[in-house]
Amino acid sequence: MLALLQQITQEELRHEILHTWETAKTKWVIPIEVFGVDLSINKIVWFLFIGAAVTFLLLFIGSRILKDRPGAYQVIVEEIYGFGRNHLGGQMGEEGKKWFPYTLTLFVFILVLNLMGLIPGSYPVTSNITFTITLALITFLIVQQQGIARNGVVKYFKSWAPTDVPARPVLYPFMWIVHLIGEFAKPLTLGVRLYANMLAGSLVIYVFLSLILYFGVFTAFISVPAAIIFYAFKLFIAVLQAYIFAILTQVYIELAMFADESH
Repeated sequence: MLALLQQITQEELRHEILHTWETAKTKWVIPIEVFGVDLSINKIVWFLFIGAAVTFLLLFIGSRILKDRPGAYQVIVEEIYGFGRNHLGGQMGEEGKKWFPYTLTLFVFILVLNLMGLIPGSYPVTSNITFTITLALITFLIVQQQGIARNGVVKYFKSWAPTDVPARPVLYPFMWIVHLIGEFAKPLTLGVRLYANMLAGSLVIYVFLSLILYFGVFTAFISVPAAIIFYAFKLFIAVLQAYIFAILTQVYIELAMFADESH
């Protein structure tokens, strides 16, 4: 095998890999165009569908086929539910627990997509900023809706700055504007954090493996072990980032619900 690799020039190897990559991408595409708008189903959409199906299988189907003598599948479902009940809902009060089914689903959905992105040949959906920002914007809309629904429009927006601040005519408007900026920064940081961490992990692995293409096969003795180490680290990051996104979503929702009490 080593002798065969040595007979192939680096340029030929790069060309073959790029050709295989382009061919693989086009195989996944189902072209769809509606009134001039490209709605084609590509690789990221396929893996998004798969991730949604796995999440549905774990949470919705799993919760409806419970037995007195649970098997491995039911144990996994119950452990996931218990984790969400104990570590996601009710960060600030019992009333906030009503949102833990959503944040638990969000955690499982992101985790499934993160783990699927580790499979060779798959597509890391969460390394696409359009997807992560969309999830973050959904969180933003829920946060504002819950804040207004529970507190009322005036009370909710008034709570964005403490009323007992010194020099109130000057500092209150300033602090209110700072809070306003923070409200819009929350979904941005949520989306970018997830996107950047998952993309960076993939890029580091690709960089180490690409050293073989540019510097020869002998670099595999260094680049492959390094890529394996970062692959294992990315597995940890995949779980951590899913939890961070879900727990921050739960906290933001509860902060909006209990906006008046939080000050």
